[in-house]
Amino acid sequence: MKKRMSITVAIVVSAFIAINVHLLYSKKSTVQQTVYVHQYERMTEGHFEETIPKEGLVSPAAIYTVYVGNEETIDTWLVKEGDQVQVGDEIATLQSDRAESQLAAWEAEEQGLLEQQSAIESTLYDLEADRASASGNTSNVNTTETPGTTDIELTVDVQVDVSQDGAYAQAIAQAERELAEVERKLTVIQAQLAQNPMRPALISPVNGTVSTVNKHGYTLAADVFSEEKLITTYAELPEWQKIEAGDQVRIQENSLDTVIEGTVHAVSQVPATDSRWRDAYDELAPDAKRKNPMELYEITIMPLEQLTTLPFGANVNATLIVNEVDAVSVKVDWLEAYTKQQANAWQLDENGQGRKIDVSSPFQTNNRAVITDGLATGDIVIYKHNISTYADPFNVIMPLPLDLPPKSQWRTFGWKNYIKHGFLH
Repeated sequence: MKKRMSITVAIVVSAFIAINVHLLYSKKSTVQQTVYVHQYERMTEGHFEETIPKEGLVSPAAIYTVYVGNEETIDTWLVKEGDQVQVGDEIATLQSDRAESQLAAWEAEEQGLLEQQSAIESTLYDLEADRASASGNTSNVNTTETPGTTDIELTVDVQVDVSQDGAYAQAIAQAERELAEVERKLTVIQAQLAQNPMRPALISPVNGTVSTVNKHGYTLAADVFSEEKLITTYAELPEWQKIEAGDQVRIQENSLDTVIEGTVHAVSQVPATDSRWRDAYDELAPDAKRKNPMELYEITIMPLEQLTTLPFGANVNATLIVNEVDAVSVKVDWLEAYTKQQANAWQLDENGQGRKIDVSSPFQTNNRAVITDGLATGDIVIYKHNISTYADPFNVIMPLPLDLPPKSQWRTFGWKNYIKHGFLH
């Protein structure tokens, strides 16, 4: 009888304990829990950068093409690839009996280019005005110019919803590229027309380097690279969306004594065309796997000092700084529900309780998430495996901080001082 009573009491007590444990620690429990947390960190402010490392190529800021109509016009070529030329230097002499007709052709082309320049500037003005006063209606700008008997034609056809600023930006960028090309051609033509008529010749319109010389064919030409050098690289869409003109850039190369600073000069709105620069970039970045081969855009970088020690085509490392901020940071593993900009963290509040908070994290660096909203300097972030399973808020027990003096200090402190402080404290 006593044995049965003991068993019954043991079962009742065990059931009572089990039920209370369940009620205490279940997710539906209203009793505040206490959690031992040994991983924590006090927030300190630092300077953080989001960077995009790129392979870059030294390229000319502009390419000027000096040309004539046909092979019979040229008397003698005076330059070859790689030659340095100054403004007004002769590239080739012309046949005297054909010089007059060539000068007349250049004069006609100059007139056409001037008209073309005016048309593009007018189009740009209209686009900028419509963009500034965009109110949701539709704007159409259609300009086509074929001046004189030249083969140069400009077509800018824009039909966009003016509320879509990106479409206007693309149209403006296209018009600006057309304008820059026309202005380069004008520079060449006007240089030819300004030469001495007694000695007709093809002359260089700029200080630079002869890149190529085409001595045969329908159009004879020489390309001259401008002295000013840029860095050309390319970006896929996710990178392109982060890069803006004016972003800071650090340029490095083995032969450079120091890191050269630069800025993003231009971000193309249209897919990169085939060129020797793109071919070289594809070879330097062979691991890039693009689902869409057109989703590659040219980025040009302006060094803040001349790259005099590097030739055209040299490969450099360019680090683009697309975001920088003074903020606090948290280990990425300590966050949950991490999306592109938002996440959850656990903070120790002023009452010693753990609470889940929302934080904003625009980017990561060195396995840490940069926090721009939700945490500040001095806040304490806590972490424990499966911390999200505890009801919020919960009491926190943390290990006492242990700060031991170095051996050299406690040995030189002296036993008398230890005894004195031991009695006093």
